[in-house]
Amino acid sequence: MSALLKPFFLALDTSHLTQWIRDSLSRKSFERQRARAFSEWLEGRGVLPLLTLHHLEELCAHEDADLVCDRIGFLHSLPFVAWIGDQGPGGVTSMMGSEVLAAYANPECNPARVRDAAAASLIQVGSGEDFLGPDPDQWLALREIFLERSRKARALVAVARTNVIDISSKPISELLNGRFRSEEEVRRQLEVMEGSLSLNIVRHGDKRIEEPRTVAAGFMKQVADAIGNLPQSAAALVWESLAAQGVEPSDVRPGSTVGEVLEYGLFLQQMRISTQDAGIPFRDLKRLVTMDRVPTWTISSGLRRHGPPLKERKGSELNDTHLACLAAYADLTLVDKRTLEGFRRARRKVPNLNLICRDVERASAYHDVPALVRP
Repeated sequence: MSALLKPFFLALDTSHLTQWIRDSLSRKSFERQRARAFSEWLEGRGVLPLLTLHHLEELCAHEDADLVCDRIGFLHSLPFVAWIGDQGPGGVTSMMGSEVLAAYANPECNPARVRDAAAASLIQVGSGEDFLGPDPDQWLALREIFLERSRKARALVAVARTNVIDISSKPISELLNGRFRSEEEVRRQLEVMEGSLSLNIVRHGDKRIEEPRTVAAGFMKQVADAIGNLPQSAAALVWESLAAQGVEPSDVRPGSTVGEVLEYGLFLQQMRISTQDAGIPFRDLKRLVTMDRVPTWTISSGLRRHGPPLKERKGSELNDTHLACLAAYADLTLVDKRTLEGFRRARRKVPNLNLICRDVERASAYHDVPALVRP
């Protein structure tokens, strides 16, 4: 009973969940026994798998509906699990929202105390049925939506994480004082950029992207469609673009780089989305909540900025980063080799990462995990 009162939260990688489920339903007795042994170890040690909406999305984003049904049924049958979210399964948005509100309510707290305050309402414990609801088939109905989100993630990562168009190190003052090009000049430049982006996606984008040129063209079309409504000066264009993210002139230091300003703008966008139903004026949140006090932002931005170079920008990178944020809440978080190297690099560059993250490890298979848990 004492183990249940103070559970050990284990964040498995989705690949571990798929292996565990596969072995549990296998026709081979030794694989079923291996899965049972892991389940018994979880129960005997008071270890609870910590699940999120991102796990569910990856498990459901499969073309085989029967396989998805088996996966959901397995999770539904688990006697004890933990999960993120106060109203059903949640993910990184729920985590960041809870952290921002905790930081707002406790302006004196450092990020570790913000995390602890957020965890009190963020982490739920119960059965698999409590996690998924009484009717697990409702998740099967979302399979097509999750599949489409997976396809869109490939294009998003391919474009958002390219370095073909990189002005992050340029001083923001250069943009504000820059020459404003004519509409025709801009369109010609976009055509050149589209070709470069298309080639980069072919070489380094997710190999499952069927039409790399279509992805590049779609992104550039969105940019081109806005040309007709451009303001009359470069400075006006910059400030209008930043205002859409919530960045005001008073937020920008004279020596700031474009990358620093855009990073802050991305933080503000995510903070606005994650707290939109909180009923707190955004200006008040912005005044009291800084980037360095929000654990989820610290982890995700640290991995993005300091992680190892990507030979292939896979769509799964998005979910991998979301799941890595569990390192602030799980006693042990399992990640893949690339993400583990990202943590190693980021810990040297981001001091708060060591303050908020617990153990992060890698395991080839779920049945190797018990050896990683300290007595």
